Amino acid sequence: MMFSFLVMAALAFPCETAAFVPFTRCPLHSQASKVRKPGGTYLFQSESKTVKTEEHKDTVRALELSDDESKMIVSLWEQANENETMLRELLVEALPAMPPQLVVKLMQSQNVKEQPLQIVSMTLKEVMDENLSSAKEVLANLLEAGEIRKLDNEIGKACRAGKLDMAFFTVLNMNLEDARMQENEESEGEGQSSRSSILQHIYTRCQEEVEKSVPPGVALLNKLMRTTQESIRVNQLQHYLCPQPDVITLPDGQEIPVKESEQKKVLVPLTDFVEAVGSTVLQIRTMEQAGAVERGMAASMVEACRSVAKEARIVIGENYGKDSSELRSFEAGLQPIFRPSSSESPYIEGAK
Repeated sequence: MMFSFLVMAALAFPCETAAFVPFTRCPLHSQASKVRKPGGTYLFQSESKTVKTEEHKDTVRALELSDDESKMIVSLWEQANENETMLRELLVEALPAMPPQLVVKLMQSQNVKEQPLQIVSMTLKEVMDENLSSAKEVLANLLEAGEIRKLDNEIGKACRAGKLDMAFFTVLNMNLEDARMQENEESEGEGQSSRSSILQHIYTRCQEEVEKSVPPGVALLNKLMRTTQESIRVNQLQHYLCPQPDVITLPDGQEIPVKESEQKKVLVPLTDFVEAVGSTVLQIRTMEQAGAVERGMAASMVEACRSVAKEARIVIGENYGKDSSELRSFEAGLQPIFRPSSSESPYIEGAK
């Protein structure tokens, strides 16, 4: 299951393992180091604020498992021959393709008594804790890189090794949020790089690296979501969704001809972009229904997707024509996503 970064940014699974990474002085940053206290359950410690990683430890939600989800749980338990060690191995293999709503339900259900649900839930939690612990080590390694060039190299290695996953972005987001909260109460010294600015740089670079291996539509949507300036988003939409020009005009007025094979080429097909928007909204609604994303946050993320889609519609109309088949197809593709005909639409209720 390919998660949008917009969705990953909203996720923080409960865990026993510390998820914050010590921040030490190096050429890349000059922020005073934050050291984990012995026996603590946090990675970043600050005198003014401590962020816990177990906020939802005792939260147990009433499960509403679909037939498919129930079958998956029973199937895993039967394949493991009721052996917890084998179950653990099966969960490690199944986790990347496991529906996100099922992961959330299981992570919130360690105290249920029904079997095999309880055993599967507790085993999954152990797997997730290990993933977060591994993700913590990845982030610590990136922070220790020291130089920008070395950092980029380490990010590339981590991506190729498949370590820039949901667990990594969960850890990174938790550290970034902690840094921002602390810096709201402190003033940075002149010329110093703040902890949050370093982590934000790592976050952006990791996004860019992962985008190289995801479908073009998903990569473009992620790029647009993290771009704050409207004028830049418009340029990105024109570049990726519209035919390439015959010539490229440089700032100094010089024109460079585009290769004939590249002319009129569309880098991201409109159908791919619509599919990326739809899958992201579906993920958001699914996570909302599972209780992993608060209603207000989910509404905000869906609205962000809607705003980007509206900007894309304007750009497509300007480049293809207001009466073009491309614009009509684009609008038709977005219709069920943002204006579903039924209140039971998955774009409202999430995937079942």
